[in-house]
Amino acid sequence: MLWTEKYRPKTLRDVVGQEHFTMDATSWVEENNMPNVLAYGNPGNGKTAAMYALGRSILKDSFTDNFIEVNASDDRRLETVRTTIKSVAQSGTIGDAPFRIMLLDEMDGMTSDAQNALKRIMERYSSNIRFMITCNDKSKIIFALQSRCANYHFKPLSRSVILDVIKEILHAESITRFSEDELSTFINAGDLDLRRAITQVQAAKSSNTSLSKQIEIGLEEFQKVLQLLSDKNKAQEKLVSMNVNGRSIREIIEGLHDALVQSEGMDSNQKWKLLRIFGEAQWRSTTMTPRVLISWMVGQI
Repeated sequence: MLWTEKYRPKTLRDVVGQEHFTMDATSWVEENNMPNVLAYGNPGNGKTAAMYALGRSILKDSFTDNFIEVNASDDRRLETVRTTIKSVAQSGTIGDAPFRIMLLDEMDGMTSDAQNALKRIMERYSSNIRFMITCNDKSKIIFALQSRCANYHFKPLSRSVILDVIKEILHAESITRFSEDELSTFINAGDLDLRRAITQVQAAKSSNTSLSKQIEIGLEEFQKVLQLLSDKNKAQEKLVSMNVNGRSIREIIEGLHDALVQSEGMDSNQKWKLLRIFGEAQWRSTTMTPRVLISWMVGQI
């Protein structure tokens, strides 16, 4: 089982590094009521996990029947709001629950028209349902929705917090072969969010490799892409293949960034040019389809 799922926070006490949110959320649980919530910030810092923990704490035994998740980036159309979301908002609670809760994950992928339609549903059915919205880029959420939610920025977790979580997981798994110095070096060496750090450590454990070797293995595919950049057709084919085979566009861009930072022998001017392109590609990733973005990125090189 993936450790990111096995050790996902179950209660608000398990949510680490986001005290500004957990303090308010704890008071909502005590009052058995809550506002609509907007959680924003970089991926991998616990937004979705925190929403689930809050939902379980509010709904208790009625959680399964009254908590609904919609991935807004996958189902971003206006029709989704008018049918699926509105239908849930209109329906009453099941069992002993104060209201239903709908999690709209990655809401920055939903169109402005759909967001405007959601605004009206929030107002009309406020006695039936509360909404939890997560996004990476708050600017992609219309102001009318922002103003109807309690807004919380989920900041990047400190390296010490990430280290503590990893150590707790290793203790629970009875794994002792990673020293604290090795773990500290691993976490300090890379720009890791908590999810990526947990995934990398589990991969190193499963493959019986060192953490430093695991980083190298993870970057090998992206280093090959950098080597292909002199041939744009081959580079584009490789990037499209990676996306088709399950790598998200954000993961591809971050992998290329990390591989480029660690590469040696490249002209510094060329390296800075590529870093600028990768940075702009990540910014454009919320508004462009993956295939088009890959073509744009390769064309800029």
